[in-house]
Formats: sequence, C-alpha cells, structure tokens
Amino acid sequence: MRRIAFFALTAASLTACSMDSLGPSGSVAGTYSLRRIDGVTLPYTFAGGSRLVSDDLTLYRDGTFQDVSRYDTGETSTDEGYYTSSNGSLDFESSETGIHYQGSITNDVLTEVVNGYTQVFERQ
Repeated sequence: MRRIAFFALTAASLTACSMDSLGPSGSVAGTYSLRRIDGVTLPYTFAGGSRLVSDDLTLYRDGTFQDVSRYDTGETSTDEGYYTSSNGSLDFESSETGIHYQGSITNDVLTEVVNGYTQVFERQ
C-alpha cells in the first residue's frame, strides 16, 4: 500500500512539474512571430482590406502577454492580457477587449484560434 501511494505521489509530482515543460527553458515564455493565418503566409490581407505584415506575441513568465501587430500602413496595434498554460494548452484573456481564446503549443510552434482565424506562430 505504501508503495502504491509513493508511486501515485511521484507521478502527480512529475505531472505538476511538466505543466510548463515546453521550450528550451522549460517554459512557454518567450517571443513568437506570426508565420501564417489560415494557412496563408504573411503578409495577410483581411476581407476589409487591411494588410498585416508582422505580429509578435510575447508570453512573460508572470502569466501576462503582449501582442504587437504591424500593418502595411505603418500602423501598429497592441493587445495585452493574461494567459495560463497546462500541458501544451494555452488559455488567453485580453485585457483590452475581454476576449477569451485558446491555443496550443508543441515545441516552438504556437497555434491560436482567434475570431475564427487560425494563427501559427514560431518561437524566435
């Protein structure tokens, strides 16, 4: 019985330690550059005509994020908020818009689905 309890406790401890075990530093924290939206490489032209030329998403260790989008007009847009990470799943909440959305990360590739768009980022 003690042996079973020990193995159960050990397995639970290893699982807890691996919740953020992605990336070279053992964390999802880092800066990711947008590569594709709905399978199309950047620059990406939205239906309304705006053209996105780059986007950098930074995940900080304290559970906050900053997303800076740059358009061909020279305009930039910044979104900030909070994220949580568990076993490759990411949950985001924008402080700017209140929008909640999900993502996932495998190695250095982060995928988000926001407002119907699938966005693929790569760690810098």
